[in-house]
Amino acid sequence: MFAIVQCKAQSVLNHTYSDDEIYKIIDTMLNNKRPNKFLLNELKHYITWRQTAIPGDAHYNYWDMKNVNPYSGRNTLHKDSSLHIEFKEFYADFIPPVIGPITSNFGCRDRKQHKGVDIDLTTGDKVYCAFVGMVRISQWHKGYGNVVIVRHYNGLETTYAHLSKLKVKAGDVVRSGQILGLGGNTGHSEGSHLHFETRFKGIPINPNYFISFRNSQLQATNFTIKATKIGFTAFPTNSQIHTIHSGDNLSALALRYGTTVQHIKELNGFNKRFTLRVGQQIRIS
Repeated sequence: MFAIVQCKAQSVLNHTYSDDEIYKIIDTMLNNKRPNKFLLNELKHYITWRQTAIPGDAHYNYWDMKNVNPYSGRNTLHKDSSLHIEFKEFYADFIPPVIGPITSNFGCRDRKQHKGVDIDLTTGDKVYCAFVGMVRISQWHKGYGNVVIVRHYNGLETTYAHLSKLKVKAGDVVRSGQILGLGGNTGHSEGSHLHFETRFKGIPINPNYFISFRNSQLQATNFTIKATKIGFTAFPTNSQIHTIHSGDNLSALALRYGTTVQHIKELNGFNKRFTLRVGQQIRIS
C-alpha cells in the first residue's frame, strides 16, 4: 500500500504532494474494498489547499500582484464598525515565520509608526509562511527590499520584508510552513532581521494581537477587527475590552480589573515606549 498510509501523522499541511503521489493516493483508494478515511481526508485537504479561488475575495473583490498596498481609499470599515475573522480548520495552523527575539515591536519608533514587528535572524535563515494562502507580492520594493506578501483565506495579509532571496512568485498557493525566502538586510534596514506585518485591506494591525510570539501560537481562532480613531485593533471575540479615557493609566486599570500591568502589556503587545491615547481600545482579558 502507498507509503503515506504508514505515516498518518504527516499531512498536506507540512508536505507538498507531487502529481504522481496524488495519483498513487487515488489508485490506493480505488484498489481498497473499504474507503480509507485517512486517505480521503488527505485528498480533501489537498484539493482545498490547491483551490484556485482568490483568498479573501469576499472582502476585497480584486487582486493586485504589482502594488504592495493598492488599498488606499478602499477601506470599508468606518469608525466604531467591526467585522469577524476566523482561523478555522487547517487554516488555523500557524507556523512562526522565524524563531527569534523581537528586536522592535509595533508602534511609535523614532517619531514614526513602525507598522510591524522586527524578528532577529541571520542572513540566509529560512523564512516561513505563517498561514496557508496565496502569494500576492514577491518582488523588490525600495523600503521593504525583497518582500513577500501573502493573502490568507480569512482576508488577512502577512508581509515578510528585507529578504536576501525570494523563493516564491506571485500567484503561488502556499501552505503554512512553506519557505517564502531567506532572511536578509535589504531595503531600508539596519542589520539582518525579518520585518513581519499583519494587515487587513492595507491597514496595519499589531501582529501581537493575533500571535503570541513567545509561545509561537495563535492568541485565538476567532477575532474581531474594529476600526478606531487611531487605526484597526483586533482582539479575540468575547475578550474584555477597555476604551481609554482621559486620566487612564495601566496601574489603575490593572487594579480596577483585578489583573497586572505586565499581563495587560503582553495582551496588547506594548513595547517599552508605548503611549495610551484617548479612544484607544485595549484588551484586559
